[in-house]
Amino acid sequence: MSSTAQSINQIASEYNSKLNKVAPKAVGIQLALMALLGLAAIISFSVLRPNNSVVYQPKVKYSEDEKQPPKLDKGLTSWVGPTFKTDEQQLLATIGLDAVTYLRFLKMCRNALLVTAALTCAVLVPLDVVYNLRNVASKNRNYLLILTISKVRGAWLWAHVTMTYVLTIVVFYFIWVNYDQMVKLRWQWFRSDEYQNTLHARSIMVTQIQKRDQSDEGLFNLLRSLQIPYPTTAVHIGRKVGTLPELIQRHNDAVRALEGVLTSYFKNPSRVATNRPTMRVGGWMSMGGKKVDSIDYLTQKIQRFDERIEVTRQGMSGGKAENYGFASFETVPYAHLVAKKLEGKKKGHARWDLAPSPKDIIWDNLTMYDNARRKNKFFGAILLTVFCIFYLIPLAAASLLANLASLTAYVKFIRDWQNKFPTLFAAFVGVVPSLLTALLQLLLPMVIRAIASMQGATTHSGADRVVTARYSAFVIISQFVIFTLLGVAVQIAMKLYVEIDAHSSASEIWDYLKTVPDTLQNTYIIQSSYWLTVFPLRGASALFDLAQLIALLYVWIRTRLFGRTPREIREWTKPPEFDYAVYYSNHLLMVAVALVYAPIAPLVPLFACFAFAVSYWVYKYQLMYVNTTRVETGGRLWNVCINRVLVCVVLMHALMAVTMGLTSNWHHSISIAPPFISVFAFKFFLDRQFNDRFRWYVPSQTELAELRIHHADARKSRLERRFGHPSMFEPLFTPMLHKKIQHLLPTIYHGRIDQTHGTLEGKKVEQNKIGGLTFDLLEESQLAFDRNAYLHQRDEDAMTVSSATQLRASPGAGPGMGPGAAGRYVDGGDYFNARREQYLQHGASKNGSPLGTPIDEMDLPSELSRMPTGGTMGPNSSTDRLIQYPPSYAVNPFGSNSGGSMPPNMPRYAGHQPTSSVRSATMYPSDARGDHEEEHLHQQQQQQQQRRMSAMDFGLPLPSSPNANYSAVARSRTPSPGPDRAYRAARDSRASFEGAFGSNLPPRHVVGGQPPIYHMRQGSLPPGSAPMGLPMGAAPPRHVGAATPPPFIPHPPMSNVPTPYAAYSPRSTGNGSPARRYDDPFEHR
Repeated sequence: MSSTAQSINQIASEYNSKLNKVAPKAVGIQLALMALLGLAAIISFSVLRPNNSVVYQPKVKYSEDEKQPPKLDKGLTSWVGPTFKTDEQQLLATIGLDAVTYLRFLKMCRNALLVTAALTCAVLVPLDVVYNLRNVASKNRNYLLILTISKVRGAWLWAHVTMTYVLTIVVFYFIWVNYDQMVKLRWQWFRSDEYQNTLHARSIMVTQIQKRDQSDEGLFNLLRSLQIPYPTTAVHIGRKVGTLPELIQRHNDAVRALEGVLTSYFKNPSRVATNRPTMRVGGWMSMGGKKVDSIDYLTQKIQRFDERIEVTRQGMSGGKAENYGFASFETVPYAHLVAKKLEGKKKGHARWDLAPSPKDIIWDNLTMYDNARRKNKFFGAILLTVFCIFYLIPLAAASLLANLASLTAYVKFIRDWQNKFPTLFAAFVGVVPSLLTALLQLLLPMVIRAIASMQGATTHSGADRVVTARYSAFVIISQFVIFTLLGVAVQIAMKLYVEIDAHSSASEIWDYLKTVPDTLQNTYIIQSSYWLTVFPLRGASALFDLAQLIALLYVWIRTRLFGRTPREIREWTKPPEFDYAVYYSNHLLMVAVALVYAPIAPLVPLFACFAFAVSYWVYKYQLMYVNTTRVETGGRLWNVCINRVLVCVVLMHALMAVTMGLTSNWHHSISIAPPFISVFAFKFFLDRQFNDRFRWYVPSQTELAELRIHHADARKSRLERRFGHPSMFEPLFTPMLHKKIQHLLPTIYHGRIDQTHGTLEGKKVEQNKIGGLTFDLLEESQLAFDRNAYLHQRDEDAMTVSSATQLRASPGAGPGMGPGAAGRYVDGGDYFNARREQYLQHGASKNGSPLGTPIDEMDLPSELSRMPTGGTMGPNSSTDRLIQYPPSYAVNPFGSNSGGSMPPNMPRYAGHQPTSSVRSATMYPSDARGDHEEEHLHQQQQQQQQRRMSAMDFGLPLPSSPNANYSAVARSRTPSPGPDRAYRAARDSRASFEGAFGSNLPPRHVVGGQPPIYHMRQGSLPPGSAPMGLPMGAAPPRHVGAATPPPFIPHPPMSNVPTPYAAYSPRSTGNGSPARRYDDPFEHR
């Protein structure tokens, strides 16, 4: 053996010897240190919590009454009981589904890793220990590495391969069970009053609208042209706001800056500094520019912005339309069905999505077209790549520190340090690298979120999903894959340096390079010791989040050195928002490391399980008492995280295959193929079973009949108020100062001080007007944020509750899954068009339908058996002139009126009403019905309403002609009309007109060539013959507004099928696309 080879072997022997001493000691020191810090954090929290409720339990004050967390006593351990005993259903009612989803994910990871650690430690650890004791010399043993696959060879490796199969099944089981529970939780959330009463839950968002459709009327016509079979209650097109949002932001920033300057200047009210504060304007990083007086400059800046904002807002009345809009529906399932059908499709050259919460929208990105979004994504990807490359530089330093023991053989001062101070050296190796990698993770999420916003994310929750996906991928690749490769590169570089320094031949260097695969294997197994130091740090950092010691220290330093403005104090008293994307990503890194090392280093999943257990209880308390959810999304991050967990399983298979190839034979790596392929099969079945039910709310017929319907959106302009750009009504900041410095204002401003009173969050506060500005002067008792104002800011949509009407299921309700069947979903396919011909031939449903032959119940998907309720014929718009419809007619089975008796088979005209109700049939004060008559009419309308809900053809009311009396009594003795006659009565305007006004219909062209329906729409009838049941010349009641648009027909006529409603189909424009205008065959204007 050459001298060079002997030196290399000697170096390797020394390295193993040092590593055997350093690694176990480093892990022990880190574990003990983090345990002490965690215990100190728990004790600090228990002592500080009782007297600092603003910090440790702000949600007790700022939660709604029905969402109050359990009360806590002043005892040191009184927080333990409620945290451990509160179950998931209680949490769902108090903290929301997003928080419950996060806790369920932590619990799933904890339980899965607990089973994983139990299996691997019980099976693999004894096998590895026995093999090392039998086959490895004692001087080459590491007390941690003998518990791993590091030295195992031969047939003993198949135990690890078998465990890989078992662990794959374990992960699949926990994912499936928890995914099923998540679907049930989602449906419980869908059914909740909080979700059902929000306007955005039953609305869709339309973006990239073409120029010709950029108006309320244009959006209305666009919806009608798509043949959407569900009636909209309002539409609203966005309006251009220009630079107004930027002006408001700059104004508020200037106010904050002025408050900070004045607070710092008046920090000591008894002794004011003689020199006024100054600042530089126009410079760069405090270099160059012009030095100005800070107070005067900011005051003038605020005044200029006030004037510009006022002028801009006044000039925006009736401003230009934007290329996005919103449309609301009567119920939540209607919006979900429309969004599900149109998702990913550019119908009408526009994009369609479920409307997010207005607070969740990134308004600047709504106007972005696909071309601009693709360009921004390209440049954003380049920017992110460049940033990640530079990010690897400090990461390489962290990897070098983690492998510091490997450098002792090559660097003299490191070797001397280890020899003289072995404990300090081990502590440094165990603590500093993991702490450095944790600090490096603070900046990256903010950069990724900014890039996601730049690339065109339309919502903050969508940006969070991007951050979770990209950040988790980056930390897994960088801190696991690249971190390991960097360690290998360090060792190879050092050994090559020794070879070259010894003047080795090329053949000797090549022989060494052949050992690189073994070096790679040893490195990633050895680095399992590094991860054993990371997981205690994760647990301790969670306990520090509980104690909030860093936040308290920051506030104390800020208050002592600079002072805090009243606005900062008020915002600090509010419950902070929980950053789910960052926490999910950090936990996904822990899952990746634990699963990848599970079959080769069983202690890693055990330490990870401990970290997840601590995190679960800490963040359960935090979400119950401290943190809030910015915007409730119903746990949409769940499927993103599950996909990443499956990627972690694939990484486990990949590393196990590499290990088999390096330690045994590369042909043996094929044994990992079955579990590897099973991941993709599992993902396929997972999506097929849960994806649609997780994302969309498609209830059964019975449940749909009991849902609330909303009908007053257009009349009350709810959609416009909720989805108007916030800059149009956002209040500007008013400078806030402490009341105790009121007497110092004349020292900085000249002129008379006007002392008045104003309102802040509904409460009276004292104001001083001086220097052209109005200052709010707050007492100490007013520094806490007002609870009612906070609840008002977080209110999703309180105004829509009053428009809800509860539908009740009648005994004749059609078949359905029932309210409790959240676990089933029947895919109806292309239900807007596929069953139209079958409907024309057979009717609508198996029971209760007068429209023809019943069809098989199983052949009718539940989504196809619904119809808008009570007289709503088509989509409304947000403007009054778009609310009008052709009138509907209510059947009066008694035939009584003030003017005499009315034939029993003649219907009474009641006028169009948004929903069926008793009031819709009592429009005339002269019709004084008795209690029995009112009750009978109410029951009849309920039955008619239930039949509308179960009808297969959407969008139009059932026929109300005298031949189609659908009361319970009439159905029992009157045969149902045939499908042709009933359908014509429902669709033909003239047939409906004949049914309402009798058979003595005058000729179409009378009174100036206008048909009777024209006069009915104009609010008067032609003189002469009057409708039966109405006084001569009386006009039926109608909504006030412009003329009614033509009837809304939800489907084009079937080809080769002559239909009486063909005149209502879209007229061809000559270029293959139908126009969005419908001709009325009885209206010749």
